[in-house]
Amino acid sequence: MHSLKLILLFAIVLALTKFKIKIGFAIAIGSVVAGLMFGMDITALAESLGKGIIAFDTWQLLLILVSVSYLGALLKETGLASGLTGAVESLLRSKRASMAILPAIIGLLPMPGGALLSAPLVDEAGARTGISGRKLAAINYWFRHILEYVWPLYPGIILSASILGLEASDVVRAQWPMSAGMIIGGVLFLLLPLGALNTNNGSASVNRNVRSVLAALWPILLAVVLSLAVGIDLYLAVPAALVLFVLLTPIPRRSLLSCAKQAAAVEYVVFVFAVMMFKQVFVDSNAADLVAREITATGIDPIWVIIFIPFIIGLISGATPAFVSLAYPALLTFIKPDSVDVALMATAYAAGFLGVLLSPMHFCLVLTVQYFRVSLVGAYPYLIGPLAFMIAGLLVRYGF
Repeated sequence: MHSLKLILLFAIVLALTKFKIKIGFAIAIGSVVAGLMFGMDITALAESLGKGIIAFDTWQLLLILVSVSYLGALLKETGLASGLTGAVESLLRSKRASMAILPAIIGLLPMPGGALLSAPLVDEAGARTGISGRKLAAINYWFRHILEYVWPLYPGIILSASILGLEASDVVRAQWPMSAGMIIGGVLFLLLPLGALNTNNGSASVNRNVRSVLAALWPILLAVVLSLAVGIDLYLAVPAALVLFVLLTPIPRRSLLSCAKQAAAVEYVVFVFAVMMFKQVFVDSNAADLVAREITATGIDPIWVIIFIPFIIGLISGATPAFVSLAYPALLTFIKPDSVDVALMATAYAAGFLGVLLSPMHFCLVLTVQYFRVSLVGAYPYLIGPLAFMIAGLLVRYGF
């Protein structure tokens, strides 16, 4: 019965998103429904929701995500992001490599629909090469996401660390084989079949190209260095890099204000609070324990629960933060009986991300195929081989 309640809860939240309700508001409603479903009275539910709102972890998460969003918006507004194209191709002296590196670089900016920013760069790199729109769409989409397992500024990694009580570096160490598998699969199935391509080496010097790249990436790299190398908490490192970028970069006041509005949009802020409320309700209602005990009593191997729930949510929602925020609280008893089982955490993330990459509701996928004017069905066959290597990376990780 508790398992059916959980399935019904996910169905309600995902159905709300289908009715154009933003994911943050849908999760907030789901938090209330979850409390009532699992036996909390109104007073206890209100207290649990309040604890989720005022928790220090919640405000840390909000500060990180808003700062990251603001930095990404500023880089786009100043034109520094778009200035990467010529510099990267000139440095690599390879169209094939630049078609992979450019979306991967844009992937350092964890912003929704980032594939739309990298699509023109891949299109330009592939111009006059005869490569089909379907292949270019697949290249852009795939390499845009190869770092999502390991780049510590991605919301999925930040949320995983927050919900499981880990450091972002712990999540990265557990998940790097899947990113390695994505890179190998992408090279073998998407790049090497292109053959040799003529390259426009450009006339700019190496120093000038390097300066163009660093001008766009230094604030992001600084935040990561401060967090991973120096040991400064991410909720301090990211805002510090953002403030330094604003101080050292001439940005019109109008741009600063417009980008700030984008970063602190109501829907975005609500999403952060909703995720943490959802987690708190699951903990206080003992919902995860009830479901885990029920599933264990049926004899179903918990590994299939760990795979199935994130995959389905990822497939239906098309968003990594959605499957992490919805599935992980329900899987806490399996993944974290005493301490976190990092192999099971990596399995849950890989299963959910597989669903996200295949989802027809994935914002990046839809934007990419629209830009290159191809169909979803036309792009999917190019992803099968790389996806197989991503799963192979998980098997290697599980073997560790």
